[in-house]
Amino acid sequence: MVALFKQNDLFRGLQNDLSRFNACVGNNGGPYDLYDYSWGYFEGTRLLLIDAKVPGATIDVLVYPICFNFRHAVELYIKYIIADLGRVKGRGQQYQAGHTLLRNWKKAKKLLSAIDHADGDAALFEEVVKHIEEVDPTGQTFRYPESIKYDQHLKDWPSINLAVIEYHYTRLFAVAKDWQHRIDHAVDHAAQDGTLAPPYRRPPDKNALVGRWHFLIYRAKNVGLRVRNLFR
Repeated sequence: MVALFKQNDLFRGLQNDLSRFNACVGNNGGPYDLYDYSWGYFEGTRLLLIDAKVPGATIDVLVYPICFNFRHAVELYIKYIIADLGRVKGRGQQYQAGHTLLRNWKKAKKLLSAIDHADGDAALFEEVVKHIEEVDPTGQTFRYPESIKYDQHLKDWPSINLAVIEYHYTRLFAVAKDWQHRIDHAVDHAAQDGTLAPPYRRPPDKNALVGRWHFLIYRAKNVGLRVRNLFR
C-alpha cells in the first residue's frame, strides 16, 4: 500500500479553482535535484528584479532577498556541477558541505573538463563567485543584519546597484542553462557506457554524533538536577 503524502493547513494542495497554483514537490513529480533547486532560486532572483522596477518598490529592502537568492542559486549550481560531473568522471565526488563558494568552485572548475565549454564562460562564473565571496563568504550577509557575534553586516558597503546585479545575473544564468544541457548529455552518455559512478553518499558525521551524545548527557544531567531538587 502506498503511503499518503503529508500535508498541513499551511503546506498543502487545493482541489478547487485555485488548484492551478499547486506546486509539485518531493516525490510528487520528483525527486528534484540540485539543478532544480538552483533553477528555482535563479527564477526567484529574476522575478524579484522585475518587482524592484515597479514604481513604489522599496529597493532598500528588496536588495537582500535579491542578493540572497542569486547567491544561493550560484551555490546550488556549483554543487550540482560537482555532484553530476563527479559521477561522469567515474569518481562520484562530493562538494564541500556548508555555504562555501570559492572552494567548491575550484573543484567544479576542474570537473568542467568533462564537457565542452568556453573559457570565457568559466571566467565569468569565477568572477561572479569571487565577488560574492568577498561580500558574503558564509551565506549569512544577506540573510541577517548581524552575524551571530552581533557584527553588523555590510557596514562598509554603501550601496548595491540592482541593475548591475541583473546584468551579471542574466549573463551567468545563460551560461548555467547552456552548461546544464551539456552536463545532462554527459551524464546520459556515461550511463549508456556503464561508466557513470553512483551518487556520492556522505558517511555519518562523527562530530555530529559526538555532539548529539554530549547533548544527551547534558539533558540527563538537567533531569537529574530537577529530580534532586524535588527532594530538598
